This record gives sequence, C-alpha cells and structure tokens, in this order.
Amino acid sequence: MAQVPTLIGHAFGVGTGLGQFSEAGHGRFVTALLSLVQLLPLFFLLAAALALFAPRARCHFVERRYGLLPPDHPLMAPAAGAPRAPGEVPEPHFHDEMAAFLTEHAPGTQLRFSTQAGFSARVYPGGWRVTRIGVFASLVHLWEADVEAARAVLLHELGHLRHGEQHVAGLGSPFTALVRVWPYVLGGLVVVPVTLLFVTGNATAPLTLAEVVLVLFSVPKVLLLVVAALWSAELGADRHAARAAGADTLVRALRRLEEGDRGGPARLYHPPAGLRIWFASRAETGGVLLLLTLLWPFALLTQLLLTMLGAVPAYVLLGASWDRASREVLALAHDALTADPAWWATLAVVLVWPLATGVRSSAGARSAVSVSSRVYATAVLFPAVVLLVGLLPLVSRPTGDVFAEGHDGHATASTGVPGGGGGGGTSTVCPSASAPPAPTRPPGLPSFTRGSPTASGDAAPHQSDGPQTFRTLRVTSVEALSGSTAQAQDVGERLRGARWTLHGDGSLSADVAGVPVLRGSGTDGATRWFTGQRTEHTAVGTTTTWTEARLVVGTDQSPRLDLIRAATLAMRAVVDCREFTSTSSTAQRFSLTLSGQ
Repeated sequence: MAQVPTLIGHAFGVGTGLGQFSEAGHGRFVTALLSLVQLLPLFFLLAAALALFAPRARCHFVERRYGLLPPDHPLMAPAAGAPRAPGEVPEPHFHDEMAAFLTEHAPGTQLRFSTQAGFSARVYPGGWRVTRIGVFASLVHLWEADVEAARAVLLHELGHLRHGEQHVAGLGSPFTALVRVWPYVLGGLVVVPVTLLFVTGNATAPLTLAEVVLVLFSVPKVLLLVVAALWSAELGADRHAARAAGADTLVRALRRLEEGDRGGPARLYHPPAGLRIWFASRAETGGVLLLLTLLWPFALLTQLLLTMLGAVPAYVLLGASWDRASREVLALAHDALTADPAWWATLAVVLVWPLATGVRSSAGARSAVSVSSRVYATAVLFPAVVLLVGLLPLVSRPTGDVFAEGHDGHATASTGVPGGGGGGGTSTVCPSASAPPAPTRPPGLPSFTRGSPTASGDAAPHQSDGPQTFRTLRVTSVEALSGSTAQAQDVGERLRGARWTLHGDGSLSADVAGVPVLRGSGTDGATRWFTGQRTEHTAVGTTTTWTEARLVVGTDQSPRLDLIRAATLAMRAVVDCREFTSTSSTAQRFSLTLSGQ
C-alpha cells in the first residue's frame, strides 16, 4: 500500500514528460499501461492479505469453482455393488478410508471431493478454525492403485496444515492466481502496446524503451519473491510427508502424479516434479536443509541482481556510457543492501526463530520445523554478512556527469570538471545554487507578415489617443506548434473572456496571467503587429515567454486577434556539488474573435 502512491506519481511524471514529445499521446498511453503492470502485483498482494480476513468467502468461491462436494452429497455416493453374501463384511469406501486417515493424523480436518482432473489434492481454509482438503480424480485413481503413495499425498497437504499455510497458499490463493495470470498480463499490457508503439514510429519510442526495460525486469522481480515463498512452502510440506510416510513412498507418488508440473509458466507456484523428487529423496541431509533455509535470502539477492541488470541498459538508453552506468548501478546496489528493510526483517525473523518454533502447531504435535545448529548458524550469518557488506564503505558513487554532455531530451549533470567531467580532471569549487539564465528564443517559430514599421500616418497611434478595450468572444482556432495539444488547449481556455486594452502609446495588454505587455512593431491600415517578452525567475527555474500578435480592427467585421506564443522553462539544481539542468519548450498559435467595448 505504501508503494502505490509512489508508482502512480512516477507514472504521471513520466507520462507528462513523454507528452512533450508526442502530441498524439501514444507515449503517455504506453506509460500508463506499464505503470498498471507495476501496480497489478501490489493489488494481488493486497488481495492476498485481505483474503486472510475472509476465509469463508474464499471457501465458497473455491468449492463453487472446482465443484468440491462433501462425501455425503448424492453425487458423491458410492455406486451400488454386487450383492453380498450373508454375513460378508462390506469393503469400506475410499471416502471412509481417507476420512479415517485424516482423523488419525489431523482430527477435525474435513474432506471435499471433485470429479475434475488436473490436481491431486489441495488444502484450503473452511473458516477461521476449520481446514478442508479438496480431493480430485487423480488422487482417487492413485488411492485405488497405490494406497500408500496416495496417503503420502495427503500427508503433504497436512504438512501445509501443520505450518498454517492453508490461509496463504492452496486453492483460491491470490498468490497462486498472480503467478497463473502473469504471462497473459505481460503479453497484453507490455508486449502488445510497446510493439504497436514501435511499428507506428512514434517519437517517444526511444524514451519509452528505457521504461520498458525497467518494467520487463520488474516482472521477474515480483514473481521471484512470490515463487520463492510458494516453493519453500511446497518443499517444506514434502519434507513432512517424507518423514511421515517415507521418502521412497513420496517419490513414488510424485512420479505417478507429477502434480501437473508440465503446465509451463502458469504452474510456477509448484516446484518442478524433478526438483521435488530430488529434494524428497534427500530431505534430511544437511545440504538440502541449508538450501531450504537460504531459499528466501537467495531470492532477495537475485532480486537485487535483476534490478541491476535492468538499470544498466536503462541508464545507457538515457544517454549514459556503459562504464558510467555500470559503476552508478553498482553504487546504488551497494546502498540498497542496507536501505531495503527486507534484509533487516530477514535477520530479525531468523534470530527469533528458536522462540517461534517453540509454539506447537495446530495439529498438536512437536515443532513443525527443526534444523541443525550448523544450518541455523548459516541462516543467521548469511543476512548478517550481506548487511555488513552494505554498511562498509566498499563502493562509492562516482563523480562527474551521469549522462553524456548535450544528450537531447535528458537532464545533464555537471560538477565543474574541465571538459565536461570526462577524463582525469579534478573537481573545482562546488557551484552555487542559483536560477539559470534566461533561455533563448526557440528556433523555427513562425512569424506574421508585418507592415511598415514607420510611426507616421493616420493608422499610427498617438499619445493623445484614448485606450480601446476589447473582450474575447470566442477562441476560433488552437494549434500546437510544439508540445501537446492539451497544453495548447489549456492556454486557450485562459484566453477565453480575456479583456484586451490597446493603449494610446501603441501597446497591447491583457488581464490574463502569462501574457506579457505587447509593444507595437508595425501598422498597415487597420492591422497592427505587436511583440512581447517576459521572463520570470524562481529558486531553481527561469521561464521566458515570447508572444507575437496581429490585431485587425475593421469597420465591417468583428475585431480579430492572432497570437503566436512560445514558452521555455530552464531548470537548474545543485545536489551534492553536482549541477543538474534541463530545458523544455512549448509553442502554440491562436486565433481569437474580439468584441469592441
């Protein structure tokens, strides 16, 4: 929940920047989709957290979705068999055999049955204090063929129950739903719009590509931690089944069922059958226990590596050299070791683990998890060493320009190093924080064809002439010369209803903010030309607005005012003795119909 506002703000920021380069808004559309991809996993995680507080609703959904029915349901009643001889004891139905097995190992656990295939058995909550196990057709067939192997499958589900994982994993879990739908989300919200963007040749494609790279690397980052948690739960449940039923029996069950692990990326919420078989056959060895214990911190390290792999090409696409990008990312990764609260939380959880495992499980048996002292010491040292590496001054952030000098469309950084910060120059005095100088007029702006600049003749204004006032009746046309159409329309809205004053000295002013006083530059009969410029300063920015105007005041038609407006914003900031500058420009053309007053 804390990350959602940051990602939304990032999306608006990037979208606004891309909008300055694309009037059609394609870049902002793609950026919105990419931001949705980043937000979607957070919504799944939030749904998983909320599902903990609604176990009954999840139970109803799961049983309706998979057709799970109680054993006494008419559809689940055993088929009528052959007539029995007098005194012959009927063979117990598999419903009764499974229920008796669960009563022996986990009293109170309820069974539900489904005729669907694809699963063997899955655990899910039936309420706050009730757990149910859904049995599917595959397990029923296995029970009839190899009852010991089928019991090992049920013991695997009871391993989830001993660890309390039925509320987080199992049927109906948003965690598993996230893994299942992610390939389709990736294709629909990333691959398709980005491909269309490049096919259309939109100008924002090079800038969007950097954002695409970061999003594509964030996808496995999100899945990595969820998959690592789910795999850890599955392997832990396999260990419980191997200890209770025997490793050979569990391996036989996994080879017979293989738990649907050949379903591609959508089955990532279960480890591959080959890995589970290897793990089950070595469940009590020190190496396997160490792997299971360190699976989570290894996932955190891999997540950091994926962040680095995505950041380096993104820096390069934004104008940085490969060498500078690599050193910058390495320094950021070093800082992230201590900034990421996950490492501190991991160390804290491992330290209190002996106290946590002293609490008996809901099954009333001994501690659900046990590891050797050597494995536990390694589990403590791993995050401790990582945090120590992050605390030691082993890597420092490089000085000098991050991006190449003069790379268009991106911010540049300068530290006063001769030659723009390249080579082996040394830093000079830290630059002072001040607003940048006034920017120059953007090149290529159109201009009105002007009349004679002389001040003689009847059409030239005189000091004794009284002022004439006009009011904007309507904005007849709005054209974006550079920047977005939305920016041009915003300026046009401000010009609606504006009051214009033609002064006796030949100047033209308006009661609208952002319109400078326009000085007369030429006349030709009923047509007057004006130019104006205004510069405004803030602590870190300077904005200059240029305006050209043509006023036509005839006797047989309403007055008309044509405007060409351009604005350039120059930003400058000094952070850690480094100067960051950026420049953005917009230009518009307007035609207004006035009324004389």
